[in-house]
Amino acid sequence: MSDFAGVDPHQLRVLANRLKDLADVLARVAPTTRSKFNEWGGTLNISQLHQQAVQVGDDAKKMALRADEALNLLRQPNGAAYCSPNGDWVNIPWDTADINSAQEAQQEAAALKSALDHPKDAASREIISQMGQSLADHQGDSAYMTAFMRAGGIADSTQVANSLLDKDSAEKGFPLSKESQRTLAQFGKATQVMSTLAVKGDYPRPAPNYLAPLIDPPDSSVWSTGMLFEYGPPGDAWNPTVLSDAGTRMLAWRAKQEAGPGGLRPGYTPQAGGSSWYGYGASPYSGPQPHAWYQDIGLDPSMSNPDHGQGLTSAIMANDPSLAVMRALAQNAQASRDLLTKPDGFGLKNAQQLVDHTWQTPGPNGDIDESGPVGSILNFAATDRSPAHIDQSGQAADNILTAAAKEKDIFFDKNENEHKQGYRQDYPDYPKATSMALAGITGTWAQDLGSTIKTADSASHTHGYDAQLHGLGSNSTDLENVMQLFVKGNPDAAAMFDTTLHEQVSEAAAGPDPDHDLLTIGNTAGLFTKAKVAVKYSQAQQIDEDHKRNLTLLNTAGLLFGFVPSPPGKALAKGLKYSQNLATIGRTIVAPTQDPFSTGNAASQEALNKGDARDQYKSFSPAVAQGLVRSGKVKPPTGHVSWYDPKTKTIMPNANKDSTFNTWAGDQSSYDGYLAQFKGGFDTQEGDVSGS
Repeated sequence: MSDFAGVDPHQLRVLANRLKDLADVLARVAPTTRSKFNEWGGTLNISQLHQQAVQVGDDAKKMALRADEALNLLRQPNGAAYCSPNGDWVNIPWDTADINSAQEAQQEAAALKSALDHPKDAASREIISQMGQSLADHQGDSAYMTAFMRAGGIADSTQVANSLLDKDSAEKGFPLSKESQRTLAQFGKATQVMSTLAVKGDYPRPAPNYLAPLIDPPDSSVWSTGMLFEYGPPGDAWNPTVLSDAGTRMLAWRAKQEAGPGGLRPGYTPQAGGSSWYGYGASPYSGPQPHAWYQDIGLDPSMSNPDHGQGLTSAIMANDPSLAVMRALAQNAQASRDLLTKPDGFGLKNAQQLVDHTWQTPGPNGDIDESGPVGSILNFAATDRSPAHIDQSGQAADNILTAAAKEKDIFFDKNENEHKQGYRQDYPDYPKATSMALAGITGTWAQDLGSTIKTADSASHTHGYDAQLHGLGSNSTDLENVMQLFVKGNPDAAAMFDTTLHEQVSEAAAGPDPDHDLLTIGNTAGLFTKAKVAVKYSQAQQIDEDHKRNLTLLNTAGLLFGFVPSPPGKALAKGLKYSQNLATIGRTIVAPTQDPFSTGNAASQEALNKGDARDQYKSFSPAVAQGLVRSGKVKPPTGHVSWYDPKTKTIMPNANKDSTFNTWAGDQSSYDGYLAQFKGGFDTQEGDVSGS
């Protein structure tokens, strides 16, 4: 265009938005329109509809850039006189390539900082909203994003939520409006892009640490920073180093809140008699209330209004910045591994925070479990035994199991002391997703652990990961602690671990070194039984575990159970298969689609007796037979037997309850020796069935 035309910057933005709406509609309806016209035999040529939709979309993007520049120029202090022949003419190029986007970014960063410095000014919220839109329009422009970053864009973005906070609305449980959440989504995406550019370092040096405000914010900015992750892009879009560094800071902040007088969550007091003073409150005791982070954002539940307090507590969980970053980490495998293997002891500290029993909030209907993201992070970090990740996963697993062994003592002792003193237990159960993750991690490394717990020094708590041997080691005391932690009151976690063991027994029986492999897995299985006895695992819980395990093995037999193992030298690939199967195992156990077995027996508390404990090894006999059949070491049974499917070459996982199976298995030359080898390892670790 060569002619001049005066424009209203705000109306230009309206035009850009309407063009975008038109482009979205055309893109959505174009395929259906073409299909219907073809079905109807219409004569109208609509072959260009797709190209027109693309063109309108391109026009909308360019008009948005013109609108951003127009609003930017309008905000400049020198202003612009459009009507006076002696005034300054400000040109908005029609060709967006002629806009100096780096200069625009610097000017907009200055406008944003001014708005953040004066959040109560009438125009500040509008400017912050406009900046979010401009960042969204420029997210693919590296020159703009780099210039915005260098002008303090990351630091300023971490303050946006603080500026948009509405404490009046927070009293109703909404510290951020829907419009503010949309703006934070734009700043979150822009921060993700800028942080990736900062990691690449493609800018002049020396330079400040542009990432510091994001990965190490002061306490006053932790909530506002966390909201960039809450409303920003999914976790897998973030740079793993940035995300793991932010996670380390958030876990340290979380620990500080838990130790402080205000607490991470409000205290909960159950109703006593007809009292109207109960529910959630910033302090469970009378007197001056301590100051807590959630009070800073206007969420202040009171036991004088229980229903309102419960609603505010749900809002507190939704606005917890540490949970926001954990949810992002739970979508990024590499960031999860980095988080759990940070140098200088921070990987272990992070593990200690993640296996903590307080990832739940006490309430009137039991604890509200918040451990879902934690379980995903732990699984991501420590179960990938592929060649590219086995060493880092092994180091993460060592930190996690070491932390969990100590957490068992903390958690059990706390509950025991509360019980002795007659206090209500705030956390009677260990978080479910964390339990499942610990079971999966222990199961993934079961054979490694079984080969070391027999000789490791339990008194000195020997443990570690050997990068040369690609092996994880522990000792019987610590490993039993971990097992007790994840199995107590949790047949689902027990079933996950047990299923993984059965798979590995089957592969060991079919493998090149069955004597060694069955012995070491037997060590782990025996210690597992000892752990169950120690926590007074009931007969009913054992029935639930067995049935859930058997159901899982039946539903996923082709994927999980009894495949011939990889050739010698392929241990890493075999280990990877175990960890890949964990997601399937977990889904099947927690939410089975069909259940031919009874799995609701855990309410019965009759203790698992010594005979049951001694005989636990027998449940692995079908797995041994399965491996022998699938590998061709023994011939499958002939004729029709109820416990064998010749089509899939699958032996029923509860076949040991059938006398015809036991007779057939006993007639196989190698079966008794293999089962005896497994039993030898089992008996060595199980030891005293009293659990001591």
